[in-house]
Amino acid sequence: MKLPSFGGLRVRLLLLMLLALFPLGLIAMWQTFRVVEESRILNKRILVDMTTAAADDQRNLVQRAVGAGAGLGALVMATDLDACRAGMVNFLAENDMFAFAGYIPVSGVMACSSAGDAVVDFSGYPSFAAAVERGSVFVEVNDAGAVSGMPVVIVNVPLRQDGALQGFVSLSLPQRTLLTSDDPSVVDGPTLIAISSGGIAFALSDTLEDVAAIMPQDVPAVDLFARAGTTFVGVANSGERRVFSVTDAVEDGYVILGSWPQTDLMQRHLWAQAALPALFAVLMWGASMLVAYFGLDRLVLRHLKELRSAMRQFALGERKMDGLKLEDAPDEFLDAQRAFNRMTLLITEAEARQLTDLHDKEVLLREVHHRVKNNLQMIASIMNLQSRSARTDEAREVLGGLQRRVRGLATLHRSLYTQPETSQVDAQDLLGAVVSESSAVLPGTDLQIRTELASAMLYPDQAVPLSMWASEALTNAVKYVGRNGVDTPFIAVTLSHDGAGQLELTIENSVGSPLVDGPMNDVESTGLGTKLMNAFCRQLEAKADIREADGTFTNSLTFDVQGYVGDTDDDSENANAAP
Repeated sequence: MKLPSFGGLRVRLLLLMLLALFPLGLIAMWQTFRVVEESRILNKRILVDMTTAAADDQRNLVQRAVGAGAGLGALVMATDLDACRAGMVNFLAENDMFAFAGYIPVSGVMACSSAGDAVVDFSGYPSFAAAVERGSVFVEVNDAGAVSGMPVVIVNVPLRQDGALQGFVSLSLPQRTLLTSDDPSVVDGPTLIAISSGGIAFALSDTLEDVAAIMPQDVPAVDLFARAGTTFVGVANSGERRVFSVTDAVEDGYVILGSWPQTDLMQRHLWAQAALPALFAVLMWGASMLVAYFGLDRLVLRHLKELRSAMRQFALGERKMDGLKLEDAPDEFLDAQRAFNRMTLLITEAEARQLTDLHDKEVLLREVHHRVKNNLQMIASIMNLQSRSARTDEAREVLGGLQRRVRGLATLHRSLYTQPETSQVDAQDLLGAVVSESSAVLPGTDLQIRTELASAMLYPDQAVPLSMWASEALTNAVKYVGRNGVDTPFIAVTLSHDGAGQLELTIENSVGSPLVDGPMNDVESTGLGTKLMNAFCRQLEAKADIREADGTFTNSLTFDVQGYVGDTDDDSENANAAP
Protein backbone atom coordinates (compact mmCIF):
# COMPACT_ATOMS: atom_id res chain seq x y z
CA MET A 1 0.00 0.00 0.00
CA LYS A 2 1.41 3.34 -1.03
CA LEU A 3 1.76 5.79 1.85
CA PRO A 4 0.39 9.33 1.42
CA SER A 5 2.96 11.88 0.36
CA PHE A 6 3.89 14.62 2.81
CA GLY A 7 3.02 17.16 0.13
CA GLY A 8 -0.32 15.49 -0.60
CA LEU A 9 -3.67 17.15 0.02
CA ARG A 10 -4.67 14.58 2.66
CA VAL A 11 -1.59 15.19 4.78
CA ARG A 12 -1.81 18.96 4.43
CA LEU A 13 -5.47 19.05 5.42
CA LEU A 14 -4.83 16.79 8.40
CA LEU A 15 -2.01 19.08 9.49
CA LEU A 16 -4.34 22.07 9.12
CA MET A 17 -7.01 20.38 11.25
CA LEU A 18 -4.37 19.46 13.79
CA LEU A 19 -3.28 23.10 13.97
CA ALA A 20 -6.89 24.25 14.34
CA LEU A 21 -7.52 21.82 17.22
CA PHE A 22 -4.17 22.48 18.86
CA PRO A 23 -5.49 25.14 21.34
CA LEU A 24 -8.26 22.79 22.42
CA GLY A 25 -5.70 20.05 22.92
CA LEU A 26 -3.55 22.38 25.03
CA ILE A 27 -6.51 23.23 27.25
CA ALA A 28 -7.39 19.56 27.65
CA MET A 29 -3.78 18.67 28.48
CA TRP A 30 -3.55 21.54 30.98
CA GLN A 31 -6.70 20.33 32.70
CA THR A 32 -5.33 16.79 32.68
CA PHE A 33 -2.08 17.90 34.26
CA ARG A 34 -4.00 19.78 36.95
CA VAL A 35 -6.03 16.67 37.70
CA VAL A 36 -2.86 14.59 37.83
CA GLU A 37 -1.07 17.04 40.13
CA GLU A 38 -4.04 17.37 42.47
CA SER A 39 -4.35 13.60 42.49
CA ARG A 40 -0.66 13.25 43.40
CA ILE A 41 -1.04 15.66 46.34
CA LEU A 42 -4.19 13.88 47.47
CA ASN A 43 -2.51 10.51 47.13
CA LYS A 44 0.38 11.60 49.34
CA ARG A 45 -2.07 12.61 52.04
CA ILE A 46 -4.02 9.40 51.62
CA LEU A 47 -0.86 7.29 51.84
CA VAL A 48 0.29 8.96 55.05
CA ASP A 49 -3.18 8.55 56.56
CA MET A 50 -3.32 4.92 55.46
CA THR A 51 0.07 4.18 56.98
CA THR A 52 -0.86 5.97 60.20
CA ALA A 53 -4.18 4.12 60.38
CA ALA A 54 -2.45 0.81 59.67
CA ALA A 55 0.01 1.49 62.53
CA ASP A 56 -2.69 2.31 65.11
CA ASP A 57 -2.76 -1.29 66.38
CA GLN A 58 0.98 -1.13 67.08
CA ARG A 59 0.56 2.17 68.89
CA ASN A 60 -2.19 0.73 71.08
CA LEU A 61 -0.04 -2.26 71.99
CA VAL A 62 2.88 -0.01 72.90
CA GLN A 63 0.57 2.19 75.01
CA ARG A 64 -0.63 -0.90 76.87
CA ALA A 65 2.99 -1.90 77.40
CA VAL A 66 3.73 1.57 78.88
CA GLY A 67 0.82 1.22 81.33
CA ALA A 68 1.89 -2.30 82.27
CA GLY A 69 5.45 -1.05 82.85
CA ALA A 70 4.25 1.66 85.21
CA GLY A 71 2.35 -0.97 87.27
CA LEU A 72 5.38 -3.27 87.42
CA GLY A 73 7.49 -0.32 88.60
CA ALA A 74 5.42 -0.12 91.78
CA LEU A 75 5.99 -3.86 92.36
CA VAL A 76 9.73 -3.45 91.94
CA MET A 77 9.96 -0.62 94.45
CA ALA A 78 7.89 -2.46 97.10
CA THR A 79 9.56 -5.92 97.12
CA ASP A 80 12.91 -7.56 97.38
CA LEU A 81 14.77 -9.33 94.59
CA ASP A 82 13.08 -12.71 94.94
CA ALA A 83 9.63 -11.19 95.11
CA CYS A 84 10.49 -9.01 92.14
CA ARG A 85 11.49 -12.08 90.11
CA ALA A 86 8.34 -13.92 91.10
CA GLY A 87 6.19 -10.93 90.19
CA MET A 88 7.79 -10.72 86.71
CA VAL A 89 7.20 -14.43 86.09
CA ASN A 90 3.55 -14.16 87.23
CA PHE A 91 3.00 -11.11 85.05
CA LEU A 92 4.35 -12.89 81.95
CA ALA A 93 2.20 -15.94 82.66
CA GLU A 94 -0.95 -13.82 82.91
CA ASN A 95 -0.14 -11.68 79.81
CA ASP A 96 0.76 -13.86 76.81
CA MET A 97 1.13 -10.77 74.55
CA PHE A 98 4.56 -10.16 76.12
CA ALA A 99 7.70 -12.22 75.53
CA PHE A 100 9.77 -10.79 78.41
CA ALA A 101 9.53 -8.52 81.43
CA GLY A 102 12.36 -7.21 83.58
CA TYR A 103 13.82 -4.37 85.65
CA ILE A 104 17.12 -2.74 84.63
CA PRO A 105 18.60 -0.35 87.23
CA VAL A 106 20.69 2.60 86.14
CA SER A 107 23.79 0.46 86.74
CA GLY A 108 22.76 -1.62 83.72
CA VAL A 109 22.89 -5.00 85.52
CA MET A 110 19.49 -6.68 85.27
CA ALA A 111 18.86 -9.20 88.04
CA CYS A 112 15.03 -9.02 88.28
CA SER A 113 13.32 -10.47 85.19
CA SER A 114 10.92 -13.10 83.98
CA ALA A 115 13.99 -15.20 83.16
CA GLY A 116 14.33 -16.13 86.82
CA ASP A 117 17.77 -15.86 88.40
CA ALA A 118 19.47 -14.92 85.11
CA VAL A 119 21.60 -11.79 85.29
CA VAL A 120 22.25 -9.68 82.16
CA ASP A 121 24.56 -6.67 82.02
CA PHE A 122 23.27 -3.86 79.69
CA SER A 123 25.76 -1.24 80.81
CA GLY A 124 27.82 -1.64 77.65
CA TYR A 125 24.84 -1.17 75.30
CA PRO A 126 24.91 2.26 73.56
CA SER A 127 21.11 2.31 73.47
CA PHE A 128 20.92 1.85 77.27
CA ALA A 129 23.37 4.68 77.92
CA ALA A 130 21.28 6.94 75.64
CA ALA A 131 18.09 5.89 77.43
CA VAL A 132 19.61 6.74 80.86
CA GLU A 133 20.71 10.11 79.57
CA ARG A 134 17.27 10.84 78.15
CA GLY A 135 15.35 9.40 81.12
CA SER A 136 12.05 9.00 79.30
CA VAL A 137 10.02 6.20 77.71
CA PHE A 138 11.73 4.84 74.65
CA VAL A 139 10.90 2.04 72.25
CA GLU A 140 13.37 0.07 70.19
CA VAL A 141 13.21 -2.77 67.70
CA ASN A 142 15.50 -5.76 68.04
CA ASP A 143 15.60 -8.65 65.63
CA ALA A 144 16.99 -10.90 68.39
CA GLY A 145 16.21 -9.97 72.01
CA ALA A 146 19.04 -10.37 74.53
CA VAL A 147 17.00 -12.77 76.68
CA SER A 148 14.15 -14.00 74.46
CA GLY A 149 16.33 -14.34 71.32
CA MET A 150 13.33 -13.54 69.06
CA PRO A 151 12.40 -10.41 67.03
CA VAL A 152 10.79 -8.05 69.47
CA VAL A 153 9.75 -4.47 70.08
CA ILE A 154 11.15 -3.42 73.47
CA VAL A 155 9.24 -0.82 75.50
CA ASN A 156 11.37 0.77 78.24
CA VAL A 157 9.41 2.64 80.95
CA PRO A 158 11.50 4.85 83.35
CA LEU A 159 11.15 4.23 87.12
CA ARG A 160 11.69 7.27 89.42
CA GLN A 161 11.77 7.80 93.14
CA ASP A 162 11.72 11.32 94.61
CA GLY A 163 12.37 12.58 91.06
CA ALA A 164 15.57 10.56 90.65
CA LEU A 165 15.84 7.96 87.92
CA GLN A 166 16.18 4.50 89.44
CA GLY A 167 16.05 2.39 86.28
CA PHE A 168 13.74 1.04 83.58
CA VAL A 169 11.00 -1.55 83.44
CA SER A 170 11.61 -3.32 80.11
CA LEU A 171 8.81 -5.19 78.32
CA SER A 172 9.27 -7.08 75.06
CA LEU A 173 6.44 -7.44 72.54
CA PRO A 174 7.15 -10.35 70.13
CA GLN A 175 6.87 -9.74 66.42
CA ARG A 176 3.90 -12.11 66.14
CA THR A 177 1.93 -9.82 68.48
CA LEU A 178 2.51 -6.84 66.20
CA LEU A 179 1.74 -8.64 62.92
CA THR A 180 -1.25 -7.41 60.93
CA SER A 181 -3.39 -9.93 59.09
CA ASP A 182 -3.97 -9.44 55.36
CA ASP A 183 -7.70 -9.01 54.95
CA PRO A 184 -8.59 -9.71 51.25
CA SER A 185 -11.33 -7.11 51.41
CA VAL A 186 -8.84 -4.38 52.32
CA VAL A 187 -7.16 -4.06 48.91
CA ASP A 188 -5.66 -0.65 49.61
CA GLY A 189 -3.68 -1.60 52.69
CA PRO A 190 0.09 -1.08 52.63
CA THR A 191 2.78 -3.57 53.51
CA LEU A 192 4.15 -2.37 56.89
CA ILE A 193 7.73 -2.63 58.13
CA ALA A 194 9.00 -1.55 61.55
CA ILE A 195 12.47 0.09 61.54
CA SER A 196 14.50 0.92 64.65
CA SER A 197 16.83 3.87 65.12
CA GLY A 198 19.71 1.43 64.66
CA GLY A 199 18.45 0.42 61.24
CA ILE A 200 16.93 -2.94 62.25
CA ALA A 201 13.79 -3.80 60.29
CA PHE A 202 11.15 -6.53 60.52
CA ALA A 203 7.80 -7.02 58.85
CA LEU A 204 4.51 -6.12 60.47
CA SER A 205 2.62 -8.19 57.86
CA ASP A 206 2.28 -11.94 58.35
CA THR A 207 2.59 -12.70 54.60
CA LEU A 208 5.81 -10.80 53.96
CA GLU A 209 8.79 -13.14 53.74
CA ASP A 210 11.54 -10.87 52.35
CA VAL A 211 11.60 -7.54 54.19
CA ALA A 212 14.67 -6.16 52.42
CA ALA A 213 13.16 -6.71 48.95
CA ILE A 214 10.48 -4.02 49.34
CA MET A 215 12.59 -1.44 51.17
CA PRO A 216 13.94 1.58 49.24
CA GLN A 217 17.17 0.84 47.44
CA ASP A 218 18.97 4.19 47.73
CA VAL A 219 17.73 5.28 51.18
CA PRO A 220 19.47 3.77 54.27
CA ALA A 221 17.08 2.53 56.95
CA VAL A 222 18.35 4.99 59.58
CA ASP A 223 17.66 7.91 57.20
CA LEU A 224 13.95 7.11 57.16
CA PHE A 225 13.52 8.80 60.56
CA ALA A 226 14.19 12.16 58.87
CA ARG A 227 11.40 11.39 56.38
CA ALA A 228 8.68 10.70 58.94
CA GLY A 229 5.34 12.06 57.76
CA THR A 230 6.36 12.12 54.07
CA THR A 231 5.67 10.07 50.94
CA PHE A 232 8.14 9.38 48.12
CA VAL A 233 8.59 7.16 45.07
CA GLY A 234 11.70 5.04 44.65
CA VAL A 235 13.16 1.76 43.46
CA ALA A 236 13.04 -1.12 45.91
CA ASN A 237 15.90 -3.57 46.40
CA SER A 238 13.98 -6.03 44.20
CA GLY A 239 14.18 -3.55 41.31
CA GLU A 240 10.44 -2.80 41.45
CA ARG A 241 9.33 0.83 41.48
CA ARG A 242 7.26 1.42 44.64
CA VAL A 243 5.64 4.20 46.66
CA PHE A 244 6.84 4.60 50.27
CA SER A 245 5.16 6.38 53.21
CA VAL A 246 6.88 6.92 56.61
CA THR A 247 5.14 7.60 59.93
CA ASP A 248 6.40 7.82 63.56
CA ALA A 249 5.57 5.12 66.07
CA VAL A 250 5.40 5.69 69.83
CA GLU A 251 8.03 7.90 71.50
CA ASP A 252 10.09 8.07 68.30
CA GLY A 253 11.67 4.73 69.18
CA TYR A 254 10.99 3.38 65.70
CA VAL A 255 9.21 4.34 62.51
CA ILE A 256 6.74 2.40 60.41
CA LEU A 257 7.30 2.23 56.66
CA GLY A 258 4.38 1.57 54.32
CA SER A 259 5.21 0.22 50.85
CA TRP A 260 2.96 -0.06 47.73
CA PRO A 261 3.69 -1.11 44.12
CA GLN A 262 3.58 2.14 42.14
CA THR A 263 1.70 0.75 39.12
CA ASP A 264 -1.24 -0.50 41.16
CA LEU A 265 -1.41 2.67 43.18
CA MET A 266 -1.24 4.98 40.17
CA GLN A 267 -3.85 3.01 38.29
CA ARG A 268 -6.12 3.02 41.30
CA HIS A 269 -5.79 6.61 42.45
CA LEU A 270 -4.35 8.72 39.65
CA TRP A 271 -5.00 7.72 36.07
CA ALA A 272 -8.63 6.92 36.65
CA GLN A 273 -9.18 10.60 37.40
CA ALA A 274 -6.92 11.90 34.62
CA ALA A 275 -8.03 9.57 31.82
CA LEU A 276 -11.42 11.12 31.07
CA PRO A 277 -10.25 14.63 29.98
CA ALA A 278 -7.40 13.19 27.92
CA LEU A 279 -9.68 10.58 26.34
CA PHE A 280 -12.23 13.25 25.43
CA ALA A 281 -9.57 15.37 23.69
CA VAL A 282 -8.20 12.37 21.78
CA LEU A 283 -11.67 11.23 20.68
CA MET A 284 -12.60 14.73 19.54
CA TRP A 285 -9.38 15.05 17.56
CA GLY A 286 -9.83 11.60 16.03
CA ALA A 287 -13.44 12.31 15.02
CA SER A 288 -12.42 15.59 13.39
CA MET A 289 -9.64 13.85 11.49
CA LEU A 290 -12.02 11.15 10.21
CA VAL A 291 -14.63 13.68 9.07
CA ALA A 292 -11.99 15.77 7.31
CA TYR A 293 -10.36 12.73 5.71
CA PHE A 294 -13.49 11.11 4.31
CA GLY A 295 -15.04 14.44 3.33
CA LEU A 296 -11.88 15.36 1.43
CA ASP A 297 -11.76 11.97 -0.25
CA ARG A 298 -15.41 12.12 -1.31
CA LEU A 299 -15.50 15.72 -2.54
CA VAL A 300 -11.99 16.24 -3.90
CA LEU A 301 -9.53 13.37 -4.02
CA ARG A 302 -11.59 10.83 -5.96
CA HIS A 303 -12.21 13.39 -8.71
CA LEU A 304 -8.54 14.31 -8.74
CA LYS A 305 -7.65 10.62 -9.14
CA GLU A 306 -9.95 10.26 -12.16
CA LEU A 307 -8.59 13.47 -13.70
CA ARG A 308 -4.99 12.37 -13.08
CA SER A 309 -5.68 8.91 -14.56
CA ALA A 310 -7.21 10.43 -17.69
CA MET A 311 -4.29 12.86 -18.10
CA ARG A 312 -1.77 10.03 -17.67
CA GLN A 313 -3.50 7.85 -20.26
CA PHE A 314 -3.63 10.72 -22.69
CA ALA A 315 0.06 11.54 -22.09
CA LEU A 316 0.98 7.89 -22.78
CA GLY A 317 -0.71 8.06 -26.18
CA GLU A 318 -4.24 6.83 -25.51
CA ARG A 319 -6.42 8.60 -28.10
CA LYS A 320 -9.54 6.39 -28.07
CA MET A 321 -10.98 7.88 -24.89
CA ASP A 322 -14.68 8.74 -24.83
CA GLY A 323 -14.02 11.78 -22.70
CA LEU A 324 -13.69 12.32 -18.96
CA LYS A 325 -16.90 11.99 -16.94
CA LEU A 326 -16.90 12.90 -13.23
CA GLU A 327 -19.89 11.73 -11.18
CA ASP A 328 -21.41 14.00 -8.52
CA ALA A 329 -18.51 16.40 -8.85
CA PRO A 330 -18.55 20.01 -7.59
CA ASP A 331 -18.85 22.78 -10.17
CA GLU A 332 -15.11 23.51 -10.05
CA PHE A 333 -14.27 19.96 -11.10
CA LEU A 334 -16.95 20.02 -13.80
CA ASP A 335 -15.24 23.11 -15.25
CA ALA A 336 -11.93 21.23 -15.17
CA GLN A 337 -13.63 18.26 -16.87
CA ARG A 338 -14.91 20.41 -19.74
CA ALA A 339 -11.52 22.09 -20.14
CA PHE A 340 -9.73 18.72 -20.23
CA ASN A 341 -12.11 17.23 -22.80
CA ARG A 342 -11.78 20.33 -25.00
CA MET A 343 -7.99 20.21 -24.71
CA THR A 344 -7.81 16.51 -25.66
CA LEU A 345 -10.08 17.14 -28.68
CA LEU A 346 -7.92 19.98 -29.97
CA ILE A 347 -4.67 18.07 -29.42
CA THR A 348 -6.03 14.94 -31.11
CA GLU A 349 -7.12 16.91 -34.17
CA ALA A 350 -3.77 18.73 -34.33
CA GLU A 351 -1.85 15.44 -34.05
CA ALA A 352 -3.98 13.90 -36.81
CA ARG A 353 -3.20 16.86 -39.11
CA GLN A 354 0.47 16.66 -38.17
CA LEU A 355 0.62 12.94 -38.95
CA THR A 356 -1.04 13.53 -42.31
CA ASP A 357 1.41 16.32 -43.16
CA LEU A 358 4.34 14.19 -42.05
CA HIS A 359 3.19 11.25 -44.17
CA ASP A 360 2.76 13.48 -47.21
CA LYS A 361 6.22 14.96 -46.64
CA GLU A 362 7.78 11.53 -46.32
CA VAL A 363 6.10 10.31 -49.51
CA LEU A 364 7.28 13.39 -51.43
CA LEU A 365 10.82 13.07 -50.04
CA ARG A 366 11.06 9.41 -51.01
CA GLU A 367 9.74 10.26 -54.47
CA VAL A 368 12.39 12.97 -54.81
CA HIS A 369 15.19 10.58 -53.86
CA HIS A 370 13.76 7.95 -56.18
CA ARG A 371 13.62 10.30 -59.13
CA VAL A 372 17.09 11.69 -58.44
CA LYS A 373 18.44 8.13 -58.30
CA ASN A 374 16.75 7.26 -61.61
CA ASN A 375 18.10 10.41 -63.29
CA LEU A 376 21.64 9.75 -62.05
CA GLN A 377 21.47 6.16 -63.24
CA MET A 378 20.26 7.42 -66.63
CA ILE A 379 23.22 9.82 -66.80
CA ALA A 380 25.56 6.96 -65.83
CA SER A 381 24.08 4.83 -68.62
CA ILE A 382 24.59 7.62 -71.17
CA MET A 383 28.22 7.95 -70.02
CA ASN A 384 28.63 4.20 -70.44
CA LEU A 385 27.37 4.40 -74.00
CA GLN A 386 29.64 7.35 -74.68
CA SER A 387 32.69 5.54 -73.25
CA ARG A 388 32.12 2.59 -75.62
CA SER A 389 32.36 4.89 -78.62
CA ALA A 390 35.44 6.70 -77.28
CA ARG A 391 38.55 6.19 -79.43
CA THR A 392 41.27 6.61 -76.79
CA ASP A 393 41.96 4.99 -73.45
CA GLU A 394 42.26 8.39 -71.81
CA ALA A 395 38.72 9.31 -72.87
CA ARG A 396 37.32 6.00 -71.72
CA GLU A 397 39.14 6.40 -68.37
CA VAL A 398 37.69 9.88 -67.85
CA LEU A 399 34.18 8.79 -68.75
CA GLY A 400 34.52 5.70 -66.56
CA GLY A 401 35.54 7.84 -63.56
CA LEU A 402 32.61 10.19 -64.11
CA GLN A 403 30.26 7.26 -64.49
CA ARG A 404 31.53 5.73 -61.23
CA ARG A 405 31.07 8.98 -59.33
CA VAL A 406 27.54 9.43 -60.68
CA ARG A 407 26.66 5.89 -59.65
CA GLY A 408 28.00 6.63 -56.16
CA LEU A 409 25.56 9.54 -55.85
CA ALA A 410 22.77 7.33 -57.15
CA THR A 411 23.63 4.73 -54.50
CA LEU A 412 23.26 7.36 -51.79
CA HIS A 413 19.80 8.44 -52.96
CA ARG A 414 18.71 4.84 -53.26
CA SER A 415 19.71 4.25 -49.65
CA LEU A 416 17.77 7.33 -48.54
CA TYR A 417 14.44 6.29 -50.04
CA THR A 418 14.73 2.54 -49.24
CA GLN A 419 15.44 2.98 -45.52
CA PRO A 420 12.73 3.73 -42.91
CA GLU A 421 14.50 6.98 -41.96
CA THR A 422 14.46 9.26 -45.01
CA SER A 423 16.60 12.00 -43.46
CA GLN A 424 19.55 9.76 -42.54
CA VAL A 425 21.42 6.88 -44.09
CA ASP A 426 23.32 4.04 -42.42
CA ALA A 427 27.00 4.29 -43.31
CA GLN A 428 27.23 0.50 -43.08
CA ASP A 429 24.73 -0.04 -45.93
CA LEU A 430 26.06 2.89 -47.98
CA LEU A 431 29.71 1.80 -47.86
CA GLY A 432 28.68 -1.81 -48.50
CA ALA A 433 27.03 -0.75 -51.78
CA VAL A 434 30.07 1.36 -52.75
CA VAL A 435 32.41 -1.61 -52.10
CA SER A 436 30.19 -3.94 -54.16
CA GLU A 437 30.29 -1.63 -57.20
CA SER A 438 34.04 -0.88 -56.94
CA SER A 439 35.12 -4.51 -56.53
CA ALA A 440 33.32 -5.67 -59.68
CA VAL A 441 36.02 -4.25 -61.98
CA LEU A 442 38.46 -7.12 -61.50
CA PRO A 443 36.52 -10.29 -62.33
CA GLY A 444 38.34 -13.60 -62.72
CA THR A 445 41.06 -12.86 -60.14
CA ASP A 446 41.69 -14.23 -56.65
CA LEU A 447 41.31 -10.78 -55.11
CA GLN A 448 39.77 -10.88 -51.61
CA ILE A 449 37.45 -8.09 -50.52
CA ARG A 450 37.24 -7.84 -46.72
CA THR A 451 34.71 -5.58 -45.03
CA GLU A 452 34.11 -4.84 -41.37
CA LEU A 453 31.60 -2.01 -41.22
CA ALA A 454 30.00 -0.67 -38.07
CA SER A 455 26.51 0.83 -38.14
CA ALA A 456 26.41 4.64 -37.98
CA MET A 457 23.56 6.95 -39.01
CA LEU A 458 24.67 10.01 -41.00
CA TYR A 459 22.87 12.99 -42.47
CA PRO A 460 23.33 13.55 -46.25
CA ASP A 461 25.77 16.46 -45.76
CA GLN A 462 28.23 13.90 -44.28
CA ALA A 463 27.06 10.76 -46.08
CA VAL A 464 27.68 12.27 -49.55
CA PRO A 465 31.35 13.30 -49.06
CA LEU A 466 32.02 10.07 -47.14
CA SER A 467 30.70 7.84 -49.92
CA MET A 468 32.50 9.88 -52.58
CA TRP A 469 35.78 9.74 -50.64
CA ALA A 470 35.34 5.98 -50.19
CA SER A 471 34.63 5.58 -53.94
CA GLU A 472 37.81 7.46 -54.90
CA ALA A 473 39.89 5.57 -52.34
CA LEU A 474 38.50 2.22 -53.53
CA THR A 475 39.19 3.17 -57.17
CA ASN A 476 42.84 3.78 -56.23
CA ALA A 477 42.95 0.54 -54.23
CA VAL A 478 41.56 -1.48 -57.17
CA LYS A 479 43.89 0.28 -59.57
CA TYR A 480 47.05 -0.36 -57.54
CA VAL A 481 46.26 -3.62 -55.74
CA GLY A 482 48.98 -6.19 -56.35
CA ARG A 483 50.33 -9.56 -55.39
CA ASN A 484 53.04 -9.51 -52.74
CA GLY A 485 54.97 -12.79 -52.97
CA VAL A 486 52.80 -15.78 -52.20
CA ASP A 487 50.18 -13.82 -50.20
CA THR A 488 46.62 -13.56 -51.54
CA PRO A 489 45.92 -10.01 -52.81
CA PHE A 490 43.28 -8.22 -50.77
CA ILE A 491 41.38 -5.01 -50.23
CA ALA A 492 40.15 -4.41 -46.67
CA VAL A 493 37.50 -1.80 -45.82
CA THR A 494 36.89 -1.07 -42.10
CA LEU A 495 34.46 1.40 -40.50
CA SER A 496 34.66 1.72 -36.70
CA HIS A 497 33.50 4.20 -34.04
CA ASP A 498 34.82 4.81 -30.53
CA GLY A 499 31.43 5.26 -28.86
CA ALA A 500 32.01 9.00 -28.40
CA GLY A 501 30.73 10.09 -31.83
CA GLN A 502 33.95 9.67 -33.87
CA LEU A 503 34.18 7.45 -36.98
CA GLU A 504 37.25 6.05 -38.69
CA LEU A 505 37.15 4.68 -42.27
CA THR A 506 40.19 2.67 -43.35
CA ILE A 507 40.81 1.27 -46.85
CA GLU A 508 43.84 -1.01 -47.08
CA ASN A 509 45.17 -2.95 -50.09
CA SER A 510 48.13 -5.20 -50.79
CA VAL A 511 50.81 -3.85 -53.16
CA GLY A 512 53.07 -5.70 -55.55
CA SER A 513 52.85 -7.05 -59.06
CA PRO A 514 49.58 -6.07 -60.89
CA LEU A 515 46.82 -8.65 -60.91
CA VAL A 516 46.00 -8.02 -64.58
CA ASP A 517 47.64 -6.22 -67.45
CA GLY A 518 45.52 -3.81 -69.39
CA PRO A 519 44.64 -0.23 -70.19
CA MET A 520 43.85 0.56 -66.51
CA ASN A 521 47.50 0.33 -65.56
CA ASP A 522 48.78 2.11 -68.66
CA VAL A 523 46.83 5.36 -68.24
CA GLU A 524 48.84 8.17 -66.70
CA SER A 525 47.28 9.55 -63.49
CA THR A 526 45.83 13.08 -63.71
CA GLY A 527 45.63 13.62 -59.89
CA LEU A 528 41.92 14.44 -60.06
CA GLY A 529 41.02 11.65 -57.59
CA THR A 530 43.49 12.98 -55.02
CA LYS A 531 42.09 16.50 -55.37
CA LEU A 532 38.54 15.23 -54.90
CA MET A 533 39.52 13.19 -51.85
CA ASN A 534 41.15 16.25 -50.29
CA ALA A 535 38.03 18.31 -50.99
CA PHE A 536 35.76 15.64 -49.43
CA CYS A 537 38.09 15.41 -46.45
CA ARG A 538 37.81 19.16 -45.86
CA GLN A 539 34.04 19.01 -46.19
CA LEU A 540 33.93 16.33 -43.48
CA GLU A 541 36.40 18.30 -41.36
CA ALA A 542 38.27 15.02 -41.14
CA LYS A 543 41.85 13.96 -40.53
CA ALA A 544 43.38 11.90 -43.36
CA ASP A 545 46.28 9.50 -42.98
CA ILE A 546 48.19 7.63 -45.73
CA ARG A 547 50.67 4.84 -44.85
CA GLU A 548 52.62 2.25 -46.85
CA ALA A 549 54.52 -0.48 -45.03
CA ASP A 550 55.05 -4.26 -45.08
CA GLY A 551 53.58 -4.69 -48.56
CA THR A 552 50.32 -2.83 -47.80
CA PHE A 553 48.95 0.61 -48.60
CA THR A 554 46.55 2.18 -46.08
CA ASN A 555 44.34 5.20 -46.57
CA SER A 556 42.28 6.27 -43.51
CA LEU A 557 39.87 9.04 -42.65
CA THR A 558 38.79 10.09 -39.11
CA PHE A 559 35.96 12.54 -38.43
CA ASP A 560 33.23 13.42 -35.90
CA VAL A 561 29.59 12.57 -36.56
CA GLN A 562 27.59 15.79 -36.73
CA GLY A 563 23.93 16.66 -36.69
CA TYR A 564 22.02 18.35 -39.45
CA VAL A 565 23.64 21.74 -40.30
CA GLY A 566 21.53 22.89 -43.25
CA ASP A 567 22.70 23.80 -46.75
CA THR A 568 26.44 23.52 -47.48
CA ASP A 569 28.61 23.74 -50.58
CA ASP A 570 28.09 20.83 -52.97
CA ASP A 571 30.79 18.41 -54.08
CA SER A 572 31.56 20.15 -57.36
CA GLU A 573 32.23 23.44 -55.59
CA ASN A 574 34.52 21.73 -53.11
CA ALA A 575 36.27 19.98 -55.96
CA ASN A 576 36.85 23.26 -57.77
CA ALA A 577 38.20 24.76 -54.57
CA ALA A 578 40.73 21.93 -54.15
CA PRO A 579 44.36 22.76 -54.97
